[in-house]
Amino acid sequence: MPDHTKTAQGRELAMGPRRYSRRRFIGSSASALAVAALPGAARAATNYKGLDALVIGAGLSGLHAACLLQEQGLNVLTLEGRNRIGGRVYTLMDVPGNPEAGGEWMGANYARMMDTASKLGLEMLGPNEVSDIREWCYRIRGEYILAADWPGHPLNPMQGDDRQILPHRMLFVLSHKNNPLSGQPLDAWITPELARYDIPQTHYLKEYLGFNEETIRLMNVVIHTDHMNNTSALHEMRRYAVGEFSAKLAATRPDLPAWRQIKGGNSRLPEAMAASLENPVELNKTVYAFEDNGSEVTAHCMDGTRYTARQAICSMPYPVLRKVKFTPRLPARMERAIDEIDYGTSIQVHFLLKKNFWEFDELPASMWTDEPFERFGVHHRGPNGEPTSAVAFINGNDAYKYDFMTDEQVAEFTMRALERARPALKGALEPIGIQSCHREVHGGGDWVFWRPGQVSRFAAHMREAHGNIHFAGEHTALLERGMEGAFESGERAAVDALLRA
Repeated sequence: MPDHTKTAQGRELAMGPRRYSRRRFIGSSASALAVAALPGAARAATNYKGLDALVIGAGLSGLHAACLLQEQGLNVLTLEGRNRIGGRVYTLMDVPGNPEAGGEWMGANYARMMDTASKLGLEMLGPNEVSDIREWCYRIRGEYILAADWPGHPLNPMQGDDRQILPHRMLFVLSHKNNPLSGQPLDAWITPELARYDIPQTHYLKEYLGFNEETIRLMNVVIHTDHMNNTSALHEMRRYAVGEFSAKLAATRPDLPAWRQIKGGNSRLPEAMAASLENPVELNKTVYAFEDNGSEVTAHCMDGTRYTARQAICSMPYPVLRKVKFTPRLPARMERAIDEIDYGTSIQVHFLLKKNFWEFDELPASMWTDEPFERFGVHHRGPNGEPTSAVAFINGNDAYKYDFMTDEQVAEFTMRALERARPALKGALEPIGIQSCHREVHGGGDWVFWRPGQVSRFAAHMREAHGNIHFAGEHTALLERGMEGAFESGERAAVDALLRA
């Protein structure tokens, strides 16, 4: 078994440009405010002769927690089950143009994430500098429709001004209409006063907003859960309330891009965070069990190694955590939450472009459709906005059927469906990769989603520690979502661990 008895006491924190440090971190970020509020004893290096903390998972939440704990003088080791850093943040470096397979854009509300990127010396680019998927054409009920024709088209099921909303914007715009969370504090979604909206999204759209079945059907095409009738309306309300908050922040700084990416790919950020850790992240360490004896936590890995520390921070997603054994057992409510709460499903099929097929049928290159492949986008990420690759992006219910296919079958099935829908694509595509978080043993899905009734049952209790084990991950975030939610959760877990240090 590896020796992890290095003392934390008296150790100098590295001060190079790729390191977190007390001087460079404290005083300017949201994390700093939380840590600065701790008692002095909690922030001091411990006298424990070994690891102070284990962090399970080298995604954004785990890495942020590890960096904060190290910055406060603790001896921290991070374990990652995959063979790479970053979790759901994954830049496809082997695909032309290096598109993002997850965690694509930072909004104006991503304060922790952008602060961390800045401190680690990473440059950020706005949408104008990352030219990507452009104009869509729409294929609905077998008919191609151009954006300019949609407002007056007979297949447009909406009324009045809503007819101007393009199909790929319907879910976002219509779900936010009369949103009870609009303008509320970001944690309002878990308050008892709003529990009446913890109902199926389809019911809310029909009974509260009066949308017809065809409008709801088109909104459901790109729902990032599994289906609207199995998604809490509160989940969708929260998504768009956070988006509104981001838009308001962006409006206060019109001199800055509203959306940003890391230059060179968002994976550069978790890689830089991992490089700042004094104890290198240990990859291919799949944790299958935790034991907490009251004074120490031991994590058992599939390769036979085990690691012991005074505390542990676990950032595994719930669908993965279902397979992990805890001694002593988790409280019954947490066990139920882990068993019942799911992540959204999706699959991406990436293609090389062998010809500019859109020049043959004179339609926009990218398609949004109610057919099984849902979205097909051409990336324009070359130096001057040249097309670089293409992707079919399927999520929700239509993604489940791919679980019965190999990667080769997924690529073949999707390519044939695309060619049937758009003959100009024949001979234009060469499959080069499949990406799906829910097909990965360590992934579990794209992000947490709440089924009807789950917000009321579980949302207020997702952040509770179990003895010396703390839980992080985007699914435990209270205020933010996505990548910033991961940062929020890592910060909160780190502060909880420091209070017990």
